[in-house]
Amino acid sequence: MGAVKMEMKYLLIRPKYFATVAKVEPLALEYLAAVLKDEGKKCQILDEFVHGYLFRYKRIADKIKKEGYNVIAFHLNANEVSYALKTIEKLKKQFRNLTVIVGGPEPTVNYKDFCVEGIDIVYFDNGLSSFKEMVRHDLDGNALKRCPGICYKLDGKWNENPGSLPVDDFITEPDRTVFFKDKKKYFIVGKGRFAMLKTSFSCPQKCSFCFCKKLNSGKYTERPVEKVINEIIQLGHDRIFIIDDDFLVNKQRVIEICNILIERNIRKLFMIFARADSIIMNRDILPLLYKAGFRDFLVGLEAVKDEYLKDYNKNSSTDTNEEAIDLLNKNGIICNGLFVISHKFSQKDFFSLYRFIARKKLKWVLFSMITPYKGTEAYEEFKDRIYRYIPKRLEGTHILVKPVRMSALLYYINFHMLYILHYPRLYYYTLIKKYDKLVGWGEEKI
Repeated sequence: MGAVKMEMKYLLIRPKYFATVAKVEPLALEYLAAVLKDEGKKCQILDEFVHGYLFRYKRIADKIKKEGYNVIAFHLNANEVSYALKTIEKLKKQFRNLTVIVGGPEPTVNYKDFCVEGIDIVYFDNGLSSFKEMVRHDLDGNALKRCPGICYKLDGKWNENPGSLPVDDFITEPDRTVFFKDKKKYFIVGKGRFAMLKTSFSCPQKCSFCFCKKLNSGKYTERPVEKVINEIIQLGHDRIFIIDDDFLVNKQRVIEICNILIERNIRKLFMIFARADSIIMNRDILPLLYKAGFRDFLVGLEAVKDEYLKDYNKNSSTDTNEEAIDLLNKNGIICNGLFVISHKFSQKDFFSLYRFIARKKLKWVLFSMITPYKGTEAYEEFKDRIYRYIPKRLEGTHILVKPVRMSALLYYINFHMLYILHYPRLYYYTLIKKYDKLVGWGEEKI
């Protein structure tokens, strides 16, 4: 009599990292959950962002023990790697038959770094097709050999399959059960609760510090417009954060999406990422964007001096930044200023940034120290000077390239003063519900 085949049960984990102003939907894991359910597999998402920091390991171990999960998959950004590897090491000692998969942005770009003890499969495929093939055949060795974009351990030896071609769509719709179940725990301070939506892959720009442009084999592609519209309709939530690196890349596509939303009377509030130069190139359709519900732009301004924009290979200018801010203000659209704090900053540079934010009346701002992620041009530029490249320090609030114009202590003080001076306002906006008034959401209801 043949051996009974063990049922594969998947626990999908998003590790928690320190976040004070935003806890967003685990969209990547929702896509994996959808694939697993399409294939009739049992799975659950464990999003650590909806839990506290205490008893993190116990929470995972108890789920494995009590609910019989024998496959765990970690979705990893750079700053989550240390925690995940330590957790995997402990889990493997406690559960001998556990299979461990890692994927996400960091393993996609630097997949060879994860071919280590404790991990069984490293997923760096651009889409979901290989994942679907893997789980359909219960991670069978013969199936793994057919899957592009993975490394896997077989008979104690690591094997690397060729990478896959870029993708321009998903093969399934995300399973948003977790988002709607824990909706009250997902929020952006001062703005409310947003569902996540991705309509394109990678980025066509050349910023030296950007990690996202390395995804999808570095090729920018767009999902079909009708599929994007259908997902918006089916989403069942009135606030949507489109997480494309620059939603305004293709002007004609933007016009098409806006016109369809208006014609079909699809009333949603959208937040997007946009470059300053893209805003200027789309100046004539900003009223259309506003009418269609696009009223909140996160703009990568990065710096208030051309010297630093050139360092970042931003291909922009401070004049462009100012013009973009003025255009958004004129059209009633919120401009969120995203800034990168260079290691070259002097005390004068910090003061210039303070004054710029005040002069342009930017209400929402986000600051990040220069962070040369492995796999980017910035990493190659700074790798001989990088200070303590430890995953948990890769969140934009730690010095990785030592300041050259002030002490590290003074640099830290100035950096954190940026938050102390600007962030209490966000919590105040939450209390008085200022955001809805600023975007015209309420009386007009778009």
